[in-house]
Amino acid sequence: MQVERILREYGQFLRPMAEAPRDGRRILGRAAQSQRMISCYWELHPAGLIGPNWVEERDSTVGYVDRFFDGWIRLSDFRLLDANAINRLLVAYIDDARAVDDRDALSVLEMTGDRRGLETG
Repeated sequence: MQVERILREYGQFLRPMAEAPRDGRRILGRAAQSQRMISCYWELHPAGLIGPNWVEERDSTVGYVDRFFDGWIRLSDFRLLDANAINRLLVAYIDDARAVDDRDALSVLEMTGDRRGLETG
C-alpha cells in the first residue's frame, strides 16, 4: 500500500502493541474496530479495574487491553504534515483505492470532482 509507505517515510506508522512502553509514557493507540486514535498510558494499578491496562486518565473507570488496539504511535513522534506530504498521501490514497477497486473511496473522490466542476462551470 502506497499510503503506508509514505507514512513510514514521515515516521507516522503504527508499531505493534507488544512494543508499546509500559512505563507511564503516553501513546496514541489506534482502536482496532473504529480506527480512532486514543491517547492513553499503561497503568500498573488502575483504580477500580482488575489489573494493569491502558487508561486515558488517572482513576479512570474504563481501561483497554492490548488486543483493543491494532497498533500505536509514540506521541513525541506524531507531528502535523506539511502540504507536500498531504498531497503525496492523497495521490497514494487514490492509487491504493484503484489498486483494490475500492468503489466507496473512489465514489467519494468522484463526487468531490463533480462538485468542483459545478462550482467552476
